[in-house]
Amino acid sequence: MTPIYRARVNALAIIPSAAFFGANAFIGLSMGVYWLTLAPADFVAQFFPQFSTFLFTIMPLFLLMPVGLILSARLDRDRPEARRNWRMALWLYLVLTLITVFYHMPLNVRLAAAIGSPVGDALSFYTAIALVGPVTEDTASTIRAVWLLGHIPRVLITLAISVYALRACLNR
Repeated sequence: MTPIYRARVNALAIIPSAAFFGANAFIGLSMGVYWLTLAPADFVAQFFPQFSTFLFTIMPLFLLMPVGLILSARLDRDRPEARRNWRMALWLYLVLTLITVFYHMPLNVRLAAAIGSPVGDALSFYTAIALVGPVTEDTASTIRAVWLLGHIPRVLITLAISVYALRACLNR
């Protein structure tokens, strides 16, 4: 292992995690504030098309993050302080994944189904685990609030992943 390889692997851990934090902060702060200004029916109509656009940016970051974290953790497996930080980042990534899969994906699928998107049918198994029922005019405001409140831990967790990854690099 060369210092150049280590630097590249560490960059693969830090850059996607920090970029994913930035994307989540943007979605929560900028888009969240915008969605709160909309009438509930307008939110339902606009959410999934906008989310689909974000997905093409954030999904590669979400998938690259564990690659960099795992490879970096393997490089520092004999350094206790760095290893502890990498493990914490990996555990946080697992929590982030669980929140995404079991909390946000069902809500996203419900919102997709509300506008007749084929995603709602293709991923209908998520509706079985959704915290909310079908999206209607009466429930749209609640679903928006539930989605945005659930996004707050995602932003904080993605920030923490970046911090732990950076700390691991600095603890060598």
